[in-house]
Amino acid sequence: TVAGRPVARVAVEGGEAVTLPVAELGDLLGLGSDRPEGATIPVVRLRGTRGRCLLAVDRLEEVRTLLVLPAPPIGSDPGLVTGTVILGTDTPALVLDPDGLIDRLGRAGPRAARPAARGVEDGSGTIQEKRRSTILVVDDSITTRTLEKSILEAAGYRVIVCVDGQEALDRLRARIEPVDLVVADVEMPRLTGFGLVEALRAEADFARLPIVLMTSRGDDEDVARGLELGADAYLTKQKFDQRELLDTIGQLL
Repeated sequence: TVAGRPVARVAVEGGEAVTLPVAELGDLLGLGSDRPEGATIPVVRLRGTRGRCLLAVDRLEEVRTLLVLPAPPIGSDPGLVTGTVILGTDTPALVLDPDGLIDRLGRAGPRAARPAARGVEDGSGTIQEKRRSTILVVDDSITTRTLEKSILEAAGYRVIVCVDGQEALDRLRARIEPVDLVVADVEMPRLTGFGLVEALRAEADFARLPIVLMTSRGDDEDVARGLELGADAYLTKQKFDQRELLDTIGQLL
């Protein structure tokens, strides 16, 4: 360590040995990390225009050349995300910016704060894991669904997804699994988010189910309509903030 920060001595091009800072990728992304003591740690040597570092990651998959599409309007940190790629036929993934990660490492402390273990003490000193809250994400955009799902799962929630309001309503009525909260888009085929809220509030079983509308429709009239129909919160994709979404959900649960 140097000044409390982990560093590593590594060989780079030409055999030159240099000292590079080491960081957990999960810490830089605000997700934390829970690596067992003594575990083998895979790392990526990252080089940007502003420096170099080593990133500790969960695992290494493969190297591929892919077309980078624009970053989505929701679920991305503009300081860290430079675009989106499609894996396989329909799985979107965010592309991280090397310079953004190096800048974040420069501003971070020796170790970013990690989330506390989720659990309760049973009276004997043993910590038992609590049941994870289940969130239903409803959006007709596969990119938005996938990004919201990854954000919520990283925060410890169990997530199920539906492609529109009608599928969500049918699934809730079928009681396939308990759902603790719904995050829904507004503009969707078959049944909109407004229609979903109205339908759920009309049924006694779902009258108090927390519902968050997450949409690109940010006019005052739309916000007022969503809240009047019974939504508990109304967030816009244009001003999306990952922490605001998680804080809103935490308050409702």
